[in-house]
Amino acid sequence: MDEDNLIDSHPDLMDPDWRKHARTDAWLGAKKDRKQFRKQQKRAARGPRRRWWIFAVFVLILAVTSAVIVLVGRRPAHDAAPPDPTSVPDVAPVDLARPYAHTPADVWPKGVDGITAPAAAPVGAFEAETVAGAYAKVRQAISAAHLDPAVLTAHDGKAFAALFAPDDRDQILPELTKKPTKEGGGFAAYLTEIADGYHLLDAGPRTFGTLTAHAGAKPGELVVDAKYAVAYAFDHAHPKQLMSPAEIVTFERLDETYVLRSGSAFATASQGLWLDKTTGAYSSVGCAAAKDGYLAPGYANPPSPTPATGDKDAPGYYDPKYPVPTLDGCPD
Repeated sequence: MDEDNLIDSHPDLMDPDWRKHARTDAWLGAKKDRKQFRKQQKRAARGPRRRWWIFAVFVLILAVTSAVIVLVGRRPAHDAAPPDPTSVPDVAPVDLARPYAHTPADVWPKGVDGITAPAAAPVGAFEAETVAGAYAKVRQAISAAHLDPAVLTAHDGKAFAALFAPDDRDQILPELTKKPTKEGGGFAAYLTEIADGYHLLDAGPRTFGTLTAHAGAKPGELVVDAKYAVAYAFDHAHPKQLMSPAEIVTFERLDETYVLRSGSAFATASQGLWLDKTTGAYSSVGCAAAKDGYLAPGYANPPSPTPATGDKDAPGYYDPKYPVPTLDGCPD
């Protein structure tokens, strides 16, 4: 008998219900196979995309890291090497937007804030509060004498003189009207006044120094020693023509002794602040103006006929821990 006829004549195949279920099962199986095929296609497509995304993140991280390395390598040279705290170079760029660059004053605070004092503590018979008041009074006097525009440009020292005891004020006021003398008298012994025709930059003066208090020789005397330097930055019409910031930045170095007198041992008019003594020197100063007691920048001097030697200045011009220099770089 033919095998095909045997299959066709099988009782199950002849059953209509069985044939219906067989067709349904075959259709469902084909549908399942199609779903499985589509899932495999999606996974195959997703794999390359995922690998591409990981590669893109890696490239981004590498680019950011490279940019950071480049930026660090491009930091300005003045940030990599701090200025010498005791010298000004003979040759260095001059930038009016940052006039103190390449000088010790580049890291000094603006105004009187660079003149610091230790935490106030009792000194002899004086309480800590009195010592703190003495520091504040001396800082006020320094600011009035060397930082106040009323003195620097208007040449008016009355507010400065008003800070002192009446008996000392009576000695100061006549001196403020006099020209400097070889003996050290005149207004320049007390005040810093800018020579006519020169102007300070908006960067303003900067200071660096210390105040120290100790008991005086007499009961009721509290002494404050002030050792400090002040830097002044001057304007210039053609800064690119200059060779060094020393031509626009002038330094004034001062050691001063102030005495505050109080108590019954002193007359009422003698109680208060006194300026007992002062020693000073200039660096990078206009010499002609300095002889008349005024402050002018180094570029005011005639060009030097000899090249710079490269020798360093005396460190005392810029660092108060050294003695005040005895020379100002100007001929007698």
